[in-house]
Amino acid sequence: MLGKTRQAELLRKNYVFKIVPMVNPDGVIFGNYRTNLMGYDLNRKWDVYDKDQAFPEVTCVKQLISELNKERRVRAIIDLHGHSKK
Repeated sequence: MLGKTRQAELLRKNYVFKIVPMVNPDGVIFGNYRTNLMGYDLNRKWDVYDKDQAFPEVTCVKQLISELNKERRVRAIIDLHGHSKK
């Protein structure tokens, strides 16, 4: 995507990439690779209506996606993970 190849240039010309590097830095700093500081696995909270704002990380990313979708159609959301053993 960042290279000078024809494919990379074509992707940049036709798509907007937004990268959210990490939504649980508060948990990671204490050694949690999947959960936030409160111990919630945020990957399991995307379909939860969060009226109490218990998962502000998820709420913020969902708001970002919603705003982006007003400007251009969001075609894909890709969730990538590292693994603590690899």
